[in-house]
Amino acid sequence: MSFTSSPSYGPQNVTFWRTLLLLHCISTLVLITISTPPEDPVKCASGNTNCTVTNSYGTFPDRSTCRAANVAYPTTEAELVSIVAAATKAGRKMRVTTRYSHSITKLACTDGNEGLFISTKFLNHTVQADAEAMTLTVESGVTLRQLIAEAAKVGLALPYAPYWWGLTVGGMMGTGAHGSSLWGNGSAVHDYVTEINMVSPGSANEGFAKVRVLSEATTPNEFNAAKVSLGVLGVISQVTFKLQP
Repeated sequence: MSFTSSPSYGPQNVTFWRTLLLLHCISTLVLITISTPPEDPVKCASGNTNCTVTNSYGTFPDRSTCRAANVAYPTTEAELVSIVAAATKAGRKMRVTTRYSHSITKLACTDGNEGLFISTKFLNHTVQADAEAMTLTVESGVTLRQLIAEAAKVGLALPYAPYWWGLTVGGMMGTGAHGSSLWGNGSAVHDYVTEINMVSPGSANEGFAKVRVLSEATTPNEFNAAKVSLGVLGVISQVTFKLQP
């Protein structure tokens, strides 16, 4: 006659399963935390007035808070032109803030409380995709994740990219965001840009705002400056990328 022993549920076994359950709970919480996007960095006391902007993730040591009287949310390049024109005519200082304001906060400060934040949060559409020419034109508020997804729809890819998908196209242009390779043209995102639309203050004859179309072929000096503009040359509205299969 043979006997089978029942499983042991002694103290050591119970401790093992408790530890396993604890590790499972911790890993679940970590995944949820990583998958949750940060809060909107722009917060206003009333509607779109009396506003502040902070670094969403606090990734950089600068945790200062910038203040402005208002924030504007253009949804098209035409709306952006109107906003810049009105602020220029009124003599107001302007600064651009992105969807998550991931970079150093001081770049978005208006040096006072009466300025204007211009958020590219809703300037986030694809303008044109050309699979044959291997180019993709998007608005500056498009995130890196959106950019990669839109390129994939036409069988294309960005050769190199930074580590975080929440970065925006305009933010990457303004701060010289890059990957981690020196292969080919390099890993800076702007090395794969062929054209930039930038909305800048203009004269009264220009309606107080103008759209400058910059490229290596037509305006090489301005184009190279716009690639890492730090937000001081105007508001980037559209960017055209040269991609690869």
